[in-house]
Amino acid sequence: MHELGVLSRAVSKVNGIAEQNGIERIKFMTLEVGTESTFVPVFFEKLFPLAKESYPRLRDAELKIALAPGKGLIIKEIGY
Repeated sequence: MHELGVLSRAVSKVNGIAEQNGIERIKFMTLEVGTESTFVPVFFEKLFPLAKESYPRLRDAELKIALAPGKGLIIKEIGY
């Protein structure tokens, strides 16, 4: 289940961007998952609470998944 590693890295990256920009609270983050990738979107959804638990800025954040035909994984949007 490589989704946890990828999601942990994405959450850390989003937290770092928020910290650098003085953003105190993230409302949501959107991951774009390519249909040609080996990732299973439902695993991202199930693992998101675990991945964000060490980051207070993301405590109440929601994960949105956007499927993209023929692509890999991209952090598409961050709401704050």
